[in-house]
Amino acid sequence: MKNQKSHILACVMVLLNTIQAGAFVELEKRQPLVVEDGRLTPYWAQEYIGADLVKEEMRQVPNLQRVPVAVYDVGFEKEHINLAYDIPVDRAMNGNRPIKGHHGTSVASLINGKGMVSVSEHVNYVQLKKVSPAVFYFGAVRELKELPVKPQVISNSMGWTSESVLELATEVDQMGIIWVMAAGNDHPGEIAEHERVAPVISVGSYSPRGLQTLSSQESDQLDILAPADEYQAAIDGNGQEVLFGETSGATPLITGSIANAKALIPSLSRAQVESLIKRTAIRSFHSLYSEKNKAGLFNAYRFFKVVQRLHAVCGTNSSCVQVQMDNRQIYLFEAQDLSPRVAAACQAKYALSKAEMKALRAQYLLNAEQTEYARLLSCAYRNEGYSINADYYENIALIHENPKALQNKIQTQAVQAVLRGYNASAALRDLQILNDSFREALLKVQAGEAEMTDYRAGELLKAYDSTAKVEMR
Repeated sequence: MKNQKSHILACVMVLLNTIQAGAFVELEKRQPLVVEDGRLTPYWAQEYIGADLVKEEMRQVPNLQRVPVAVYDVGFEKEHINLAYDIPVDRAMNGNRPIKGHHGTSVASLINGKGMVSVSEHVNYVQLKKVSPAVFYFGAVRELKELPVKPQVISNSMGWTSESVLELATEVDQMGIIWVMAAGNDHPGEIAEHERVAPVISVGSYSPRGLQTLSSQESDQLDILAPADEYQAAIDGNGQEVLFGETSGATPLITGSIANAKALIPSLSRAQVESLIKRTAIRSFHSLYSEKNKAGLFNAYRFFKVVQRLHAVCGTNSSCVQVQMDNRQIYLFEAQDLSPRVAAACQAKYALSKAEMKALRAQYLLNAEQTEYARLLSCAYRNEGYSINADYYENIALIHENPKALQNKIQTQAVQAVLRGYNASAALRDLQILNDSFREALLKVQAGEAEMTDYRAGELLKAYDSTAKVEMR
């Protein structure tokens, strides 16, 4: 009888887990991720920006045209890329030998791959070009000029080691093409000056808890951070499900979202898109204390909804769009009443339905500064065991309500990262907001009482001791 009861209980738990999981948008095939000391939904990056909500709403808009897009990368696997038309696709090469184009294929999947992976269903690839940082951009741009249909957006997750690329980027910008570029993964190294001043949209990466990725470079010209880190759901050159990320993964999320905007208003310029992305972003914690890096967290849903409003008022009239962009009301969305079940998510332990979660996420993305929505999302995710997602939304609320409490929380997480050997934790990035509990943890490494390597701890200790500290209020 005891075994029978246990079996029944196990079946009930499986059923409950199945019902609960229906609230989230990640349920295709992937399993939840274990990140540091918590659990994360596998499509967290697409969820955080509202990519699924944008795609659903765009399906209701009639007569939208596909937007021509180019990707410059190290090579691609054509059979695993969603092409509207058959075009030449550059393979990845090692000298004269073809190799798998995992990186470029992953980038392409995030832009318009099938299912939850992607941010857009309105992209038409017209150029998928192999480049190297120093040489082959010239060939890519020369080919671009000869294309019968030129891209409106370029996604570029590779760096520029040559200053001469700046001239090419300027030329492309003058053609009215928006170049989206990864900021790079060499923090604390500075972004090269020719990349910093380039007429591009510069993209950094943030982690599942909302902190800037440990490796993501910064500058006063960094435009936006998108969710990537090391945990982004993507497809590789074998067509297999993989984790991708850092600024290489953040960049295509922006590219595909710009394509969505240009499907509504093709005339949008780089300057207009840059302004709209910044004005619809979610406030980041580092913007409260960083001297130069004020980039916010990308909000694809609010960005799309503002562009949709501009289109409703102006159609495709670029002069009207420019005037209306200065209208504060364009960016304001009336808060909607939530159902009693949703409003009680923090008092109860039940799972919200998919429709309830969708409504709550939409309200949060349109009104992130109203922390009630972030608080409810934190509870909804925690109720289903997704502690990292819950932390993210709690952190967003604390940015507005109590930055000091968030600083204390990050200090605790930084200590845990040292003790448990989480070498890539975003909590280790901004040493100016940490305190001497972090220093004590690093000393434990040297005493053999923590899991971080001695070398890494020594690097951090030296950097911490030479960093001026900031105290949030």
